[in-house]
Amino acid sequence: MNFFESGFYDTDQLPDERLDSRMGPALGQVSLGLDSKREEEHISTGVETSAPVQTDSYQQDTLELSFACLLIPRFSDHYLSGDITFSLPVWMKEISVSYGWRLETLVIRPGYLQWVLCVPASINPSNVVRQTRQHTSLKILTEFPRYKQQILAGDFWAPGYAMIAGNQLLSPEAISNFIQVTRKHQGLY
Repeated sequence: MNFFESGFYDTDQLPDERLDSRMGPALGQVSLGLDSKREEEHISTGVETSAPVQTDSYQQDTLELSFACLLIPRFSDHYLSGDITFSLPVWMKEISVSYGWRLETLVIRPGYLQWVLCVPASINPSNVVRQTRQHTSLKILTEFPRYKQQILAGDFWAPGYAMIAGNQLLSPEAISNFIQVTRKHQGLY
């Protein structure tokens, strides 16, 4: 089951902030115009169908790599909350589909963005993070100009990232340690 089949992604929003006409009745229910089964069929075959499509099975363990990644905003007072939480899931899905990656889980909290991704084993994970941070930074700074005043380098995200192999999210302790080390390196703590 992937990210959009389960409808799982997490945000730290208040209940009244969960409504948005672009995202459907609740923030956790992402709809891209096709139901999740038909969307998978459409993506895998390029044709929208109503009947299930049989695909050749392959050994997922040998051809794909899963990992969890964490980015934090460059400035500690730049929070991932409110309107930006409606755009980030859409952008992350667009980036993943564009590069042939599979987004499994997405967690958006005020202090960080964390996701689990499955990519072909031939792909270097650091390149995945570089592409993700470049595309999301460009979109954030374009669509949310309030962040531009402090960010002169064109990168919304703090230097570095945390990554672990597998399909499990980073623990709260690992996240806290990463944030503390990063902020100390930036000279903010």
